[in-house]
Amino acid sequence: MYQHESGLFDFRRTESSPLLLVIDKRDDPVTPLLSQWTYQAMVHELIGLEDNKVDVRAIGSLSKDQQVEVVLSSEQDAFFKANMYENFGDIGMNIKRLVDDFQQVAKSNKNIQRVVDMARFVDSYPEYKKMQGNVSKHVTLVTEMSKLVEARKLMLVSQTEQDLACNGGSWN
Repeated sequence: MYQHESGLFDFRRTESSPLLLVIDKRDDPVTPLLSQWTYQAMVHELIGLEDNKVDVRAIGSLSKDQQVEVVLSSEQDAFFKANMYENFGDIGMNIKRLVDDFQQVAKSNKNIQRVVDMARFVDSYPEYKKMQGNVSKHVTLVTEMSKLVEARKLMLVSQTEQDLACNGGSWN
């Protein structure tokens, strides 16, 4: 085929030497990739989310007795399921509501004066501990993401990305 139809392979014959271009798609300076501002995307991008687990060892403000990994799954965590696609601003308000709800539950558990109250508290204690862990997990993640957004100036970066994407790179 090469001998009879040599014109088919002319594209390989060039005057200049070949050039190999390696592009790292994690940091593409040519194409403005807009940063995702949803809860799930930000956890994945800023902290790291792999197999529904977040390695929280990188978060410096954690005490030594806290877990190394936390599960962030929409199947096991109702708050995450309801908020995984919410934007960063809405997540802050929803976390505040979650904390307020937890504080109400905590206040109701402090009013133990009768044996009936003690029995109710003992029955609800596992759910209380689960809620406490869930609140702590989400507050920790959102606090760390807020610090990273501030430190990396991601609001300004995102604004620049959007200007590039919407204006086609022209700075009029």
